[in-house]
Amino acid sequence: MSAEPHNAEEMIVGLIARHQPEIHRYVLSLLPDRMLADDVVQETNLVLWRKAGDYDPAQPFLPWALTVALYQVRAARRDAGRDRHVFDDSLVDLLAAEHGAADAAHADLERALEACLGELPERQRQLILARYAPGASVQGLAAERRQTPTATSLALFRIRKALERCIETKLALP
Repeated sequence: MSAEPHNAEEMIVGLIARHQPEIHRYVLSLLPDRMLADDVVQETNLVLWRKAGDYDPAQPFLPWALTVALYQVRAARRDAGRDRHVFDDSLVDLLAAEHGAADAAHADLERALEACLGELPERQRQLILARYAPGASVQGLAAERRQTPTATSLALFRIRKALERCIETKLALP
């Protein structure tokens, strides 16, 4: 039972909770000290909550949150000051830029996968989606389809190969 958020703060809390793993990985990629990274993530969460009114729900949440996190990383680094184990600003900026490029590549991959799934014959699409449903197993799918697990595994292998070729084709286009 999920209720709609009543205000901007409730919406932000939900978005922070949903994207917490990505925010944490991002901060950890910029700070080598796990304890400091955890502190920065908590400070980022607090800033995001405080700035709930500034967030435009028409825009994607994660890029905004990661920008706030980057500022918090920079503040933590500035505060750490003289510690020789802290990355310099140019390295942090480079890592942040690479993370952005990786996010863009991941988004392209997701779009290609969605398009390729849409191009599969209905029966194949249903099988591959059923395989990745929570709690699904090859043995269970085989029983539903009245096949051996080996036959179901082979069908899934062929579908994955078709998806792989399709995705590679779509990503190779300019």
